[in-house]
Amino acid sequence: MRYAELSFLVLMVIYHALLLLPRHRRPFAGNYLVFFAGMALAWSLGMEGLRWQQLPPTLLLLVDLFVLFPSFATLRGTIPRNGILSAIARFLRTVIASGGLLLAVSFIVLSVAFPLPQVELTGGLPPAQRVVRFPGTAGTTGMELKVWYPAGGDLRPRSRPVSDASAWQRNRAEGGLPAFWQSHWEHLPTALVRGGKLASAGTKYPVVYAAIPEGQNSDDFGYLFEDLASRGFLVVAGGPLLPVSAQTPAFDWETTFRELALPLSKPILWLEPELALSRLPEVSDYRWIIGSKEALKQLDTEPGDLFYASIDWAHQVLWAWGSGPPMPKADQKALALRGTISIGGLPPANYQPTGQELWIHSGKAPSDGSVGQWFLSMKSLHRADLTDSAYLKPYLALFGLKSQPDAGLHGVIRQYQAAFLHHALWGAGNQTPFGQTVPEVPGLVLTGK
Repeated sequence: MRYAELSFLVLMVIYHALLLLPRHRRPFAGNYLVFFAGMALAWSLGMEGLRWQQLPPTLLLLVDLFVLFPSFATLRGTIPRNGILSAIARFLRTVIASGGLLLAVSFIVLSVAFPLPQVELTGGLPPAQRVVRFPGTAGTTGMELKVWYPAGGDLRPRSRPVSDASAWQRNRAEGGLPAFWQSHWEHLPTALVRGGKLASAGTKYPVVYAAIPEGQNSDDFGYLFEDLASRGFLVVAGGPLLPVSAQTPAFDWETTFRELALPLSKPILWLEPELALSRLPEVSDYRWIIGSKEALKQLDTEPGDLFYASIDWAHQVLWAWGSGPPMPKADQKALALRGTISIGGLPPANYQPTGQELWIHSGKAPSDGSVGQWFLSMKSLHRADLTDSAYLKPYLALFGLKSQPDAGLHGVIRQYQAAFLHHALWGAGNQTPFGQTVPEVPGLVLTGK
């Protein structure tokens, strides 16, 4: 539970409880609570971000302010007159005040029922991200390379120096952002804090090539890539370099109003857009994997670069999200992959793995998998189910996309994928099956040989 959010909700409950008192007996100072609640809400939005649980109490606060502002000067009430009209007015006021109190209490229950997920990085290194752009040449397409990597420094929270640029530069030199601010990129001067030094100079780091469905943003899977970076992996995701518009489009009021009215004409936008889109079939896009390796090799051989002489080319693995056919075996051999993680699909019939493979999927696993194949099966699997975004939970439960609302699948997947990659890269000599190296989790079935 977050302190600012809880303070806002408690103030709302106290304020609406005071509304049940007759106006002439209500302490006048209690009316200021609605303003304090607004200040607590601003504190919560600025420091902790917006969650879906805050939307209903925020609307209730706006109603309170709408009623309070015009009548604030008249709230030092007098004893009401007797009569049928006064009795009806008192009854209606009590009903409305009771409804507001019940709503305020229910909002606290709502926030407690859907708390922030308690998910920690499974590794001990703070993750950092780097974006490198390679302009296109004649006959070639430009490429954007995103790399999540283990940085130096530590995970101890540090305060944000709002106006001290040198402090931000120092944080960058020490290894990137503190863990607390890594989830608040939108509030930070990213030009000053992006990146950070590698965790240990002279160390060779294994590489994870990420393949995501075409047209999607690799940052949407950053919660899983950051965890692998905390384990000492370099996660590389390549994609096309989008052309930069030479001319800034003119501001158009008509277009602005039309976009503002779009949710009214298409109520599906009230839901999380990614939730609706990711219910459609997703096919892994492997087109940029070979190019990602070549781009990373260029950085590895460039003296003075952050990744110079830091890549362990003998330990490379593939991470893919989506269904469809696996990566072509010719490309797998060209990359010299030692392991593969595929999430969201199953291998086709008669498919033979070229190395250690872990398939994370929903439904029943194949009964005749090949040697080196492991299947982590669950009742349902959805991309948003694996994020740290607690505000998505009700949507997932509503659409039947969560097998166990409190199973914490995002934390489980982090543990399983990291354990599998360590087993595929360094555990081949101990002859211990992967299934004996990880614990059993209720609701999940791990099979393989």
